[in-house]
Amino acid sequence: MRPLPEFGKEYSGYYDILYYNKDYEKECDYIEKLFRLFSTRKVVTVRDVACGTGRHAIAFADRGYDVHASDISEHMVKIARERFRQSPQASRLHLAVGDMRKLHGSRRFDAALCMFAALGYLSRTSDVLATLRAIRRRLNPRGLLVFDVWNGLAVLTVRPSITTKKIRRGGITLTRKATPKLDPLRNSCRVLYDISVTQQTGRMMRFQETHVMRYFYPQEIKDLLEFCGYDLLSLHPFLGIRRGVTSNDWNMTAVATKRPEHA
Repeated sequence: MRPLPEFGKEYSGYYDILYYNKDYEKECDYIEKLFRLFSTRKVVTVRDVACGTGRHAIAFADRGYDVHASDISEHMVKIARERFRQSPQASRLHLAVGDMRKLHGSRRFDAALCMFAALGYLSRTSDVLATLRAIRRRLNPRGLLVFDVWNGLAVLTVRPSITTKKIRRGGITLTRKATPKLDPLRNSCRVLYDISVTQQTGRMMRFQETHVMRYFYPQEIKDLLEFCGYDLLSLHPFLGIRRGVTSNDWNMTAVATKRPEHA
């Protein structure tokens, strides 16, 4: 297996500022609704794959779930570990550096999550298959898998464009310019992030990081899941359970269940 790109130390350090307005509680409400709608068993244990800085994991622990989380980036895990240590629900939280293509261990879970388009960091189909199979091995019978990805229909219709994000928080001004380069032959988009951080003192630092994101098509998701031993239960726009995916929905959510071994 080829190594996956890690979130660098600088990018990881400013990650939570970049996404300060991401509504994790709303997203957890949504995922819990998916649990209620599609799980045939009570979800008590959750495996959070590619957990980032751990904010989904903590929100679920606060709601009474036992959460095991992992991420391939040591820098992101370091931030998550400090956040877990300070949480009142620390006993419900378990954390490790880990590659989602392998997921070592013997414990099984009622549900697994792979959120914020993390599966898109797998550019090779063999890595996607390895990840889906690794997660399946960690699920209880009829366990649920929930993940979101970029929707290829929207990527090629709307098309990515250069964007600039400016944030003032905690005494700093952070500016991130994202320059995408689409590669339709590989179903991927290479995004160059150019980031500058200015302190109140006027001191400025600048760094760059490149992320390559793969996008998927609805039928492709269904085929990949079925090939890896899942039944697809729902494919819908992210946060929009009640309708189907269209070419205007950039992110789509898949909900699948582990097919019985004998099926």
